Amino acid sequence: MSGRGTHRAIEVQAEALGPVLYAGVAASVAATHARRKGLKHSKYPHLAPLLVRVELREFLESAVMPPGWDVGGEPWRMGQLLLVNQDLNLAMRVLKERRATYPNGVPVAGRNPSRRQAWTSDPLDLVWPSPASAGDADSATPVGRPAELVRLLLVWDFVSGTDLQEFTLRVVHTTDPGVYGQAVPCDLILDVKDGGEIFKSLEFTGSPENDDLFQPPAIEIDEEGGDLGS
Repeated sequence: MSGRGTHRAIEVQAEALGPVLYAGVAASVAATHARRKGLKHSKYPHLAPLLVRVELREFLESAVMPPGWDVGGEPWRMGQLLLVNQDLNLAMRVLKERRATYPNGVPVAGRNPSRRQAWTSDPLDLVWPSPASAGDADSATPVGRPAELVRLLLVWDFVSGTDLQEFTLRVVHTTDPGVYGQAVPCDLILDVKDGGEIFKSLEFTGSPENDDLFQPPAIEIDEEGGDLGS
């Protein structure tokens, strides 16, 4: 498989997951909006990220997932939510973006050692190992799997200036834990649009003035302690 094998394999999986992920986040954001009615955003900023993860887990556990994908994580750990494909050695962690705090929105790993390890990855331009008879990298089911777990983030955020029911959704691959105040290095960004359509980008196109009403810095660091593969 060519050096683009890993990139293309992830794009194929994102395309397969896109419809159920977008529908799930849409339903979860709506349910969260209803649950939080009457509660001030500024008083309970942690509720939206937590409730969206909880609602999304419930949605995905009853949904038809693409072949090979399972819902994982430890929900008792502040609603930790992972999507795991053991056959392809892929894992995706669900988090809320913080565009007002971090350039490009992707949260830094913080000081937690397991999160720093999860955010640190080799660039995806490395070859995805596969047998010599591997098929075309553009096929729907790529042959072979990376030797080590490929960790991805599924990050969502509210759209600024709306009623907090519109959102953005992206699949990203980080290569570094990141530094507060700077954009977290990513070598793959896939925007998931309404209906699940995937658009490839390395540039954030959202509103830079988006107010982060829901996520103080501590919540992402405290919410999970486990590795993506746990």
